[in-house]
Amino acid sequence: MTTYPDETLDYYADRFVLLRLARHGVTLPQYLANVDRFERLALEAEPLLPQQQAAALHLWWGWDTGLAPRGDGGEPTALPDNWQDWRELLARWRAESEAAEREVAHLPHRNGAPIEPLHHHRFERRNNSRFTKRGA
Repeated sequence: MTTYPDETLDYYADRFVLLRLARHGVTLPQYLANVDRFERLALEAEPLLPQQQAAALHLWWGWDTGLAPRGDGGEPTALPDNWQDWRELLARWRAESEAAEREVAHLPHRNGAPIEPLHHHRFERRNNSRFTKRGA
């Protein structure tokens, strides 16, 4: 086991956190054993999260990169029922955002942002109120 001076340990521990090397599966003792190698690793892209990896595989499947699951006949299997083309998704999102913008288009704008005018009024004082000033 290697011992390190406190100053060195503090410096490299801060760099370890700053470079986010734990996201690459590296521990601090591994980093300290070979600093140059793992600092080069920090320049690479972080590994994908499981959901991102599933989405990437799904897209690659749609691009027919050879990663699609094969059926018995050696042909790629059909796309799942819930598969959508990215162009369709963009068109749907664009239509949804335009619909949301149309809902607030009639409102007045201040600095480019729609504002909703308030329609309430302050309670009006009446001359015939039951309350009077004390000592009056």
